[in-house]
Amino acid sequence: MYEYLPPLAALLLTVLSALSCLRFLFSRQGLYWIIPLIVSVLLCLDNLAGLFTPGSSLIPLPFGNRIFPVVVAFFWYMMVITFHYALKRSIRRNRLRSDMKKNHAEALYLEKIERRDYFRFSRRRRESAVNGAFKPEIRDFKDIDLTSLD
Repeated sequence: MYEYLPPLAALLLTVLSALSCLRFLFSRQGLYWIIPLIVSVLLCLDNLAGLFTPGSSLIPLPFGNRIFPVVVAFFWYMMVITFHYALKRSIRRNRLRSDMKKNHAEALYLEKIERRDYFRFSRRRRESAVNGAFKPEIRDFKDIDLTSLD
């Protein structure tokens, strides 16, 4: 039972590093994460093979050194995390692009508000034109008594 613990721990760490690389692949610095993702997947496959047959591995190891894959997986995971923070500090965000996106979103929002206000105004104006209209009465001059005007 204990011979399965080091390969299982190494597999867990390499799966975490592969998932981290996969997550960072869809960030702004995605192209930098292709090679670490490939290395993480290869380490996962090596540790998976070591889990199925605890005595064998794709990387030849001396006998009795079962903790080495765990140490390699741990340091690889730490390298992935360090690489992430190093890329985060060195590659700045594109301020012009982000400001353009922000300004565009703000313009769309203001346009939506102005369109809503215009529709309210035009609806009120139309309602007042429809409801405020009256039919003028045409008075016939026959009904007016012209003798009383004198």
